[in-house]
Amino acid sequence: MDKSIRKNEICVVGLPRCDFVFSSTRSCFIAYGFDTSTLEMNILKSLLEERGLIAEEAGGTLAPGQSAFCAKICSKIITSQFCVVLLNHDLRNGVETPNANVNMEYGLMLGFNKYVIPFQREGQHLPFNVAGLDTVKYTNQNFRDKAIIALEQAISETTQESVPRDNSDQIIQLFLMERGLLVSAIDSEGDRNLYRLGDSLGFNLLNTFSGNEYVYFGRFTSLRPESVVWRLRKLNSVVSGRRSSLPGRVAQGLITQELLPFVDRLFETMSIMVIVTSDADKTVITEQLQRQPLDYSVELLTVTEIFNEVKSAIPTNA
Repeated sequence: MDKSIRKNEICVVGLPRCDFVFSSTRSCFIAYGFDTSTLEMNILKSLLEERGLIAEEAGGTLAPGQSAFCAKICSKIITSQFCVVLLNHDLRNGVETPNANVNMEYGLMLGFNKYVIPFQREGQHLPFNVAGLDTVKYTNQNFRDKAIIALEQAISETTQESVPRDNSDQIIQLFLMERGLLVSAIDSEGDRNLYRLGDSLGFNLLNTFSGNEYVYFGRFTSLRPESVVWRLRKLNSVVSGRRSSLPGRVAQGLITQELLPFVDRLFETMSIMVIVTSDADKTVITEQLQRQPLDYSVELLTVTEIFNEVKSAIPTNA
């Protein structure tokens, strides 16, 4: 069982990678037969809601223009904290038959190395040998009690321990303070102009405590490496283009000759800082930038690196 937060890099049905993030939501995906396990599903939904988790199931939403398999099943399994499967047989014409959809979803969970709780009614038998997963056998009378025990254990074993969250504004703010950086107030015309250069590409503008140096800050944990590289190159072109226009702006009277060295110095000392999700993304971006360097210094950081830097530099009660 792998509970680490990581992106899905390979599509199991051969489509382009989706980049959905494993174990990234407080949810539990439940595979069950709609005609055979409704009572159990309702009990599980209630128990999960009491514990702050969302019960996800196949379907439930329309997915126009998307792969129904991806939108309704695969992505939900990937992003769930853990999974439950109700392996009860369908009853057709008096004959018990394993539910093919449920078993397919079960296989997908195992293939993704998810934490899975398998349930099956007493008296029924699995269509294949997965006894090593300790299938929980139950009756209608004891299902709730057994589900509580199994869910509590699953939550305990899959809850992230001191995990850096890429959406934690507080961690980011502490990190920037530790680095001596502030989000620019952009209350002057000059700061507003600099901010606008990167805003459309997703960059914020930071400045040092002294206010004499600027940093373009990009938080691109949801983007693929090639998208991050594209944004970096576009920002480089925009900022370099603006810097090269300074002499012309002096000639037009937009900047005074006396102010030119100061403005040029701001561009000269300018740098870029970007947050990405993983070491793998960081490596890909670094290799591309090494092949074709930018005009400005770029620092790439992963979510984990930021978290560790904050953890080591700042007292726990700060």
